[in-house]
Amino acid sequence: MLSSKIIMVIYRVIAVLLLSMPIAINMIIEGDIVSSIVYVPLITLVLSGIAIYIDGKLEALLSRNTVLPTFTVPTTNLHMKKTNDLMV
Repeated sequence: MLSSKIIMVIYRVIAVLLLSMPIAINMIIEGDIVSSIVYVPLITLVLSGIAIYIDGKLEALLSRNTVLPTFTVPTTNLHMKKTNDLMV
């Protein structure tokens, strides 16, 4: 099985290639000014939002296998004498 870091790198390379596709297509077909200023940035923005969402889900899915360190209660504060502000 591939490591989670390798899977993330492969996904991010594919995402960068997909995000650059609207710009490349606009250069190849020589789109007009409206498509260059309006449509291409909007399509790229939508694709990047989808890629960020999938990236977060994929990272959460791949990090489930790692064990988080357990939290230990500090014992030094438990043995301190409790006093109030008036020192009574």
